[in-house]
Amino acid sequence: MRDVADRFDTAISTCETILSRVMNYLLSIAKDVIKFPNNDEEKDELAYRFLKISGFPNVLGCIDGSYINIRTPKYKIRSTYANRHEKTSLVLQGICDDKKKFIDAFTGVAGKLHDSKTFTLSFISKNISGICQNGKYHLLGDSAYPIREYLLTPYKDYGNLIRSQRIYNKKLCGTRVLIENAFGLLKSRFRQLIELQFHDVKKMSKFIMACCVLHNLCIDLKDSFYIELINMGIMMKYLISMIPKFWEK
Repeated sequence: MRDVADRFDTAISTCETILSRVMNYLLSIAKDVIKFPNNDEEKDELAYRFLKISGFPNVLGCIDGSYINIRTPKYKIRSTYANRHEKTSLVLQGICDDKKKFIDAFTGVAGKLHDSKTFTLSFISKNISGICQNGKYHLLGDSAYPIREYLLTPYKDYGNLIRSQRIYNKKLCGTRVLIENAFGLLKSRFRQLIELQFHDVKKMSKFIMACCVLHNLCIDLKDSFYIELINMGIMMKYLISMIPKFWEK
């Protein structure tokens, strides 16, 4: 806040007011930006696009959770928010489509909770069976989630999987990796998500959801993020190639 206020020559209180107004606006349009397909035709089209990725049929989305590191909220006990890496965090549960857009997002729960518990607490858990039409479509998740008609997970590999099970796991993981890519892209776009410095959990949650809305809008508007990364990669390769010539001189 202090850094941004200083750059734009405004008071910190003014900067905070503007931030709150922008977050509230983004949250007001979230239901129109982060959403599942509305009808059977849109669901069939999405499932077909997923099918072309790794050959896994009838997929509506990929689900996973990601830690958003935070400072310990005021008046809270640190251990309540400590995850398995001993860092205080909130969990962001996301469901993405084939374009790495979020079609559902849920956050605000402590990083101490398991992904399956976060899913149980999320709003989508009450409606997902109907959205997936009782098993006609399904989500893909990792082994942290319970297997359901609407939620498929990989076989646990203890070294005794048959060929068909290995093929199933390969196709599932080849598709499910999209949600991990979506989280990586989200945190690359909005570096503040590496570690939030707000004091209040409600404000942290609003900020995270606002970033998810902007992430979807960037994809819809064909943001040049990938082009910038490619250009950075080309520049890095060029600089590395120049190192031997530099030492020769």
